[in-house]
Formats: sequence, C-alpha cells, structure tokens
Amino acid sequence: MNRLVLSVDIGTSSLKAALFDRKGTVWADTRCRFPRGVRTARHWTDAFIEAMCSLASTLTAHDPLSARPEIVAISISGNGPTLVSLDEKGNAGDLLLWNDPIPQTAASNSIFIPRINGFIKLFPESWNAAQTLLSGPEYLIYCLTGAKITILPEPRFAEAYWSVDGLSRARLEDAAKKLPPFVTTGTIAGYTSREENIASTPIFPPDFHELLPTGIPVIAGGPDFVVALIGTGTLESGKACDRAGTSEGLNVCVSSPIIHKDIRPLPSVIGGLWNAAYLLPETGAQFHAWRKGSGQAMRSYPDIMRDIESSPILPGAGETLSEGRALVERIGFSVRKGIETLRAATGLDPVFSLSGGQARNDIWNQMKADITGATFELTSTPDGELMGDAIVAFTALGAYANLKEAAREMVSVIHVYESDPDRHALYSEKYAKHENL
Repeated sequence: MNRLVLSVDIGTSSLKAALFDRKGTVWADTRCRFPRGVRTARHWTDAFIEAMCSLASTLTAHDPLSARPEIVAISISGNGPTLVSLDEKGNAGDLLLWNDPIPQTAASNSIFIPRINGFIKLFPESWNAAQTLLSGPEYLIYCLTGAKITILPEPRFAEAYWSVDGLSRARLEDAAKKLPPFVTTGTIAGYTSREENIASTPIFPPDFHELLPTGIPVIAGGPDFVVALIGTGTLESGKACDRAGTSEGLNVCVSSPIIHKDIRPLPSVIGGLWNAAYLLPETGAQFHAWRKGSGQAMRSYPDIMRDIESSPILPGAGETLSEGRALVERIGFSVRKGIETLRAATGLDPVFSLSGGQARNDIWNQMKADITGATFELTSTPDGELMGDAIVAFTALGAYANLKEAAREMVSVIHVYESDPDRHALYSEKYAKHENL
C-alpha cells in the first residue's frame, strides 16, 4: 500500500496542497486561490475543501491490481503571525493577516504581541467575544480535530512569540487566557473528526468525511518560513535558502546567532543551530504591481520574463533600458545586497536552495544568479513549505529518525543556476553605480 502524507500550506493569496510518499515523490498537487477582498477564515476552509476534491482523484486513479493509496497523516503550515478569533461556540470572527496594516505600537522582540495589540484596536467586538486566538495553520487544525494549539517551531522561539511576562509588560494579561498552549513542530495535534462536533456553524459538507476519513493524525507543521527551510534541507550550518514569493527571505543556517542591524537571528528547528535571515518584504509584490500597472496582467510571468531577458543589458546609442528590465534589475540588486550582507556577517558563501512562487521562473532564477554572482539550486519541489510539511510528517510517524535524515532522503536537486561571468561583469558595473546613487 502506498502511504501518502497530505501537506497543506496556507499562503497570503492561496492555499497549496500536495500528496507525498516517503521518498519525497509528489503524487499530486494543487493550488486554490482565495477570493479577492477582505480575507475570512471561511476562505481557508473552502480552499481546503476545494484542494481535497482536486486531490481525491489521485487516490482513485490507481492500478486496480495494486492497493489504493492511503493518506496516513496531514501536516499543516502557513504564514504568520496571522490572527483569527474563536468565540465560545467555536465560530471564527475577524481575521488579521500578517501583512495587514496595524496601529503603531511599542517596539517588541515578539512578532505576535504587536499583532495582538493591533487586533484589539481594529476588532474590539471580536476581541471581547473571543475565547481563543489562533493563526491560520492552527485554525485549520482546529476545524479538522477540535484541538486548540499554538505551533512553536522549537522552544527557543518562545521569545519571538510571547511569554506571560512579555504579555504583562505589554498590558495584555487578558490575552494570556486566549492563547492556546504551545506544541512544537512535528507534534500530532489531534485526529480528524466529524466537523459537527466542533463548531455550531457547519464548516465542511456532510459527506466530507468520505474524502477524508476520521482518525487520521493531523501534525503541527508551523510557520511557512520554518517548514520551507526544512523542505529545502537548510538544517545544517552553511546551508542556505532563498524563499521568494510575494515577499522574499534569504536565510543561512549558522552555528551561532548573528548580530547585525540588517539580519534577523532566529533559532533553527535543529537544536544548537540558528538562522540568519535577510528580509526583502516586497520583491514579488513589486513585480506583480508593475505587471498589472503596465497592462500585462493577463500575460504569464514566463512570457514577460522572456521579453525582459531579450532586452539589452546595456542599451545602444539612443536607446533606453526597458522598463521591465529596469525593475527586475533593481529587485536583483536588492537580493545581491542581501547576499553580500549575509556573506560578510557569516563568513559563508553558500549555495541558495530556491523555494516559493518565484522559484518556478527559470529565466528569473538564472538572471538572479547572473546579477548576484551566487549559485542557486532548484529542488524537485519548488514549494519548499509542502516538502517541509511532508518531512515533518514522515519523521513524526517514525519513518525517519529525525528531520535531517528525512531531508537528506526526500529532498533532491534537479537544476543548478551558476553565474555567467560575462553577464555578471556587466551587472556588477551597473550594481556599483546603483549603490553609489
């Protein structure tokens, strides 16, 4: 029998899901976009239902002489810190996305406390009615199992989440009662159950348990950036990941925390190791805005990038740099600055594993290598979050001794992007001028 893990990741604009076997092979995957406008928790569950319907055909389209594939676990991750409230009946209230603007608050080492303050100020009625505050992955886990948890990637992350003292200093004593207990990445949070026993308002259709039977373990994946690091094998000192979608994060695994004004140090999920992160919050968003503003919203990203690639790096006499090339070069220069900052701070010159929506664009991957001078590698699963969820799940089920072992077996590189010396030299001249402006 083929035992499959269902990986689910809740993103900003869509929910992604895939079925993996223990070798890291993707049996099927799907992406379900959320409606435009104000996000609600219902969008998450509706997208999950859509994803399950899409993937269900894979479970039935098998060789009749072999055993039917079986989902043996569900592993869930998502962006954060996103907050949604649950009332005493278990119904979802307002939702505050990780990138929604919030009123300014005092500086904090916590990524959650400012969002909690923002939620209180923006949604006072939901706050007053709330018994529980959850993030996206935890909300879907709740809907499937009834369990109320907060996924902490590793105990050292507590400072970046919250503590009783930290909440007290922020005058958020009441919040402590509404925040579920921590469980670490890889914990079995609960088992699939009938939805009607969870909330007073139906979430899943009555026959949904036929697609997803009861009793399947649901595993805490965690924040998307953490599981993406797992899914690219960035679990040993010197390994690195470039996770790029709407926003972008350059991450290098190091043996000790890096103290630098432009680098955020966070613990690794591997005890004793750390992650040095350089954040670029709008690289994908900038390109998307230009694509829309230039009247090319109906064109595919690869088509647009082919036009940009064919335009000259150095325009001839009387010519101007194409608008699209000018944009992607600015984005590339910001990535180069991040890589150079990480190299100087860590003393490492790593190969960056690519993950996220931008990783699917072959032309951009090569341009990024040419502009930065760095080497990038693409794995068999560009959505590192989904591979990371699968690695977490198979480790939790005992198929592997630990995350490192699982990643070594399940993650495979399918393409390497190295810098072309001539193009890199041209870009380096332009980068020097850009940095001196």
